[in-house]
Amino acid sequence: MKSKRIYEIESFIKKNKTASIDELKEIFNVSVNTIRRDVNLLAEMNIVKKVYGGIEVVEDQYKAVDYQERNVENYQAKKYIGKIAAQQIEANDIIYIDTGTTTIHILEYVDKNLSFTIITNSLDIMNKASQFKNVTLFIIGEKYKPRTRSFIGIDSNLLLTKFNITKCFMAATGVNIQNGLSNSEMEENLIKQHITKKARETYVLADYSKMGQSTLLTYSNLVDIDKIITDKNPPQEIQQFCNENEIEIVY
Repeated sequence: MKSKRIYEIESFIKKNKTASIDELKEIFNVSVNTIRRDVNLLAEMNIVKKVYGGIEVVEDQYKAVDYQERNVENYQAKKYIGKIAAQQIEANDIIYIDTGTTTIHILEYVDKNLSFTIITNSLDIMNKASQFKNVTLFIIGEKYKPRTRSFIGIDSNLLLTKFNITKCFMAATGVNIQNGLSNSEMEENLIKQHITKKARETYVLADYSKMGQSTLLTYSNLVDIDKIITDKNPPQEIQQFCNENEIEIVY
């Protein structure tokens, strides 16, 4: 899988600081052209920079907006979206709550006596779920990522393949017709792909500023989701696409 390989290349270069194209070709058993395409993606993400014959790590690669900074952007809209999403949760549901600065608000509006199951990779959701006396909580991810307050890495996490998820509540950096639901975090993209394929219903939580936008990685086609929960009506072309494909817009 392409995204998995790029994540592995990213991990390798962060550990080794530098590598040649030929070295990467041998290690990952792909063609020179494939490695060059992967390297170009990593360079666009500012994780590596290209040097003669290879690449080296960018030491200040963590230039994406910090979680706490993102959390204050459109704060009231995100709380409003979380409140609407909470209304979709019913007794005995098995739900996945994605990491994100909008999904974090869902549990603030759920009855603390409700009996249901939560699966998550978000530290904040875990902390909030601990206040629910009738909730069963499952945690996925093998490595903590402080910048996004989430757990990543699912290669050996076989439990994820066994869950029968009724509803997943997903965050997205971009929502558009051509590229669907997208984000910029390589490691989290793999988890998002697994979850949206397993869930019976997929809800995307995104404020209006995300509509029509697209970032580096697609984790789900727009046609494959069931509901968009947002703070106001999306642009006309997205409304039309949703109407034609029986995707409900809740706002």
